[in-house]
Amino acid sequence: MDTNQKLEVLIVEDQHIFRKGLIMLLKEIPGIEIFGEASNGKEFLKMIENRRPDIVFMDIQMPVMNGIEATQKAIDLYPGLKIVAISMFGDEEYLVSMLEAGVKGFLLKTVEEHELHKAIDLVADNKNYFSDELLPVLTNSLVNKKSKNEPPEPELREELTKREVEVLNLICKGFTIKEIADQLFISQRTVDGHKANLFRKTGVDSSVKLVTFAIKNNLFQL
Repeated sequence: MDTNQKLEVLIVEDQHIFRKGLIMLLKEIPGIEIFGEASNGKEFLKMIENRRPDIVFMDIQMPVMNGIEATQKAIDLYPGLKIVAISMFGDEEYLVSMLEAGVKGFLLKTVEEHELHKAIDLVADNKNYFSDELLPVLTNSLVNKKSKNEPPEPELREELTKREVEVLNLICKGFTIKEIADQLFISQRTVDGHKANLFRKTGVDSSVKLVTFAIKNNLFQL
């Protein structure tokens, strides 16, 4: 993170003590400014009407309007908004919904400063960040979701090549087509071809669904 350029961070969390604690932690990180704080999703949406923060840390379970609904509404209105879900163990059933709503990743509320710093760096660079502790929880949640009375989940129709797995992992981490091309020393057109193959082989039709598929099937490696 470029410490010459301040990043404005907004915290949306109904628990006053945790919210203030997170703000104190954020103030210790160079280059961070507190955009503001909200105690529920409705307050948050009002706060960002005229100006948007660089990063939002969003609690999941809140009164008035929860984090899932607030994230969906915010990203519909402002597609470039970067939101990171903050959760406790026990929130497993909500993580998938937050992922589908468009969050850039997940952090546990027990996060320490070094991990918070890492997450901010990656999300500020438009990458995704999944806490080491929460990725297995998210995987289990996605697998268990399959057992409910819902339409059949997509299944891998054809074995992925080594290059396709590499591209898939970079997509999951939030890299753009150009960044993937640069990292793998291939053309953007080739990356587009690999991405089209991934859609065909997994039976999904969007990058978000591709990330969900990769996590559920243990194809995404941190």
